[in-house]
Amino acid sequence: MNEREALVARLPELMRSLYETGAYFVSIPPGGDSQFEEGYWHEIVDPDGNRRDRLAEREQSLRDLEAELAFIRSLPPGTILDAGCGLGWFLSALDDGWKRYGLELSHFAAEHARQFADVRTVRLEDCPFPEEFFDVVFCHHVIEHLPDPLRGLEQLRRILKVGGRLVLGTPDFDSGAARRYRGDYRLVRDPTHISLFSNDSLHRFLRDNGFHIDYVDYPFFDTRHFTKETLLRLFDAQTTSPAFYGNFMTFYCTRI
Repeated sequence: MNEREALVARLPELMRSLYETGAYFVSIPPGGDSQFEEGYWHEIVDPDGNRRDRLAEREQSLRDLEAELAFIRSLPPGTILDAGCGLGWFLSALDDGWKRYGLELSHFAAEHARQFADVRTVRLEDCPFPEEFFDVVFCHHVIEHLPDPLRGLEQLRRILKVGGRLVLGTPDFDSGAARRYRGDYRLVRDPTHISLFSNDSLHRFLRDNGFHIDYVDYPFFDTRHFTKETLLRLFDAQTTSPAFYGNFMTFYCTRI
């Protein structure tokens, strides 16, 4: 058992330390296969052992993002950044009223996303945009990949206009499923997840660093994952955890 495996086996105890210390996140080392190049964005094996091709998943990805897209479409069009845009599916769903930008570390994914937006291949922590440049920043399941989430959030605040909107999603590594399944929690199986937040710590993280939290969503019941089969899997704690309410949390915030 390597260091990462030993730590994630103690996941509930690790996350309890956030309450005891007041820290924002728990840092763990990456897994052995933790690169963001073609192997991550093309054919993959998911936590349930299913083989998938991310390049063929645009429609499914957009269905999974219906709530976030509905929120963006309710706003006046302006300048938007997808920080960690991957293959660009989210940006592809926005109409031409939006001036679209992306950040993406993977050269493979960034090249694909450039058909939808102006995409820069740089780290979020080294964000090249000027202060108060964006009306909206979308940062969906990115911050758990960063070795320095605080630096990343500082950059997001810097480039957002006062009153600008931040949509930030990440797993809750102290969710009910995380406590039950420990090292078999599906979202700690991703070897690139290295900064682990809880619901409580992410509230503190955002409020302490210049954001007002307008609303928090925990997408599950209106998603494709809410099935009888998924719920019945919760009775078996000796396998990889299923999708469940509270695994994902999406924060809708205003920059103050």
